Amino acid sequence: MVEKEKVINNINYIFKKYSGKEELENEINRLQSHILELELDVKTANVRYEKGAASEKKAIAAKQEAEEKLKAAEVKLCTLEHEVDKQKIEASGELSFTHVDQFNKQRTEEFLSCISSVTYLTESLLTVCVAAGGRLDGIKDYENLIKLIDSETLALVEKIDSSTGFVLFHSPDHMVNELIVPPLPLKSSYWITGNNFDITPVIELLNKDASVCVLIAHAGESFVGLSLDREEFDSFQVIKSSVKAKHAKGGFSQRRFERLRDEDIAHHIDKVKFSLKDMLEEFEGNIDYLILAGDPQLAREMAADIPLGIEQVFSSSDIRIEKNNISDILKQILICRRYRF
Repeated sequence: MVEKEKVINNINYIFKKYSGKEELENEINRLQSHILELELDVKTANVRYEKGAASEKKAIAAKQEAEEKLKAAEVKLCTLEHEVDKQKIEASGELSFTHVDQFNKQRTEEFLSCISSVTYLTESLLTVCVAAGGRLDGIKDYENLIKLIDSETLALVEKIDSSTGFVLFHSPDHMVNELIVPPLPLKSSYWITGNNFDITPVIELLNKDASVCVLIAHAGESFVGLSLDREEFDSFQVIKSSVKAKHAKGGFSQRRFERLRDEDIAHHIDKVKFSLKDMLEEFEGNIDYLILAGDPQLAREMAADIPLGIEQVFSSSDIRIEKNNISDILKQILICRRYRF
């Protein structure tokens, strides 16, 4: 039996040796080991790639964040530099405009015609349009804009109080340095340089086909009027109420007097609201703007229930209502203010 096993083993040995099976098996084992090594290398490479991709994304995001912070810091620095310059100017003396005028539509158009005739060989004439409710420092590309405006002009522009926006016309040599505040709201903010000034936003606003309702609020005497063409009132009403004058003395009598005065004013507000509501209903769908003037607080209370579709405009005109100036009220409300630096 033992001899038989020896003979079988010898035959297997001889077969493997001379048939090449042993070498093949060894080669298969070597290749399998190499495959395992390669698979491990692939897994390691994949892990490294994934980490590298994640790191690359983080690096790109960090770079973008750093660039945004740098840009914000540059804008802030530029703004602070102009603020310092402005304060230096203000410290040396109170700034003021050389002229402040009120122009009607015709005079404004004549003024804009003169402005538009100015031509420079270089594109250095600056037009800045700030929309109603906007600010100069909120305009797009502000950091480059303020490089074109001197500190004194910038300080004066920031003094402008306008609920309708404004348009600045500025030349680098100060031959032209003018600002216009329109009676109706400007819709867009932008700035542009060119060989000529851009008068388009004001001209379009002056010639816009729009109707206006006017509310002038004063305690005891208020005015409500509507104009479809902005030339004459198509309908108007003066609302009067008995409102006590202010009390000069103190004590209990003053408190009682002021309470009665407040009641008179509340009654007057209700009367104006009623008249305004009637007028809005009469011309429903034909009113583009409600212009509020007079006492701002009273005007807001009287216009508290106005439909949202009618845009409200606050005018700085302090108009006193008298029998002989009804025809002039609309002209005073729709004036343009012109500031010369």
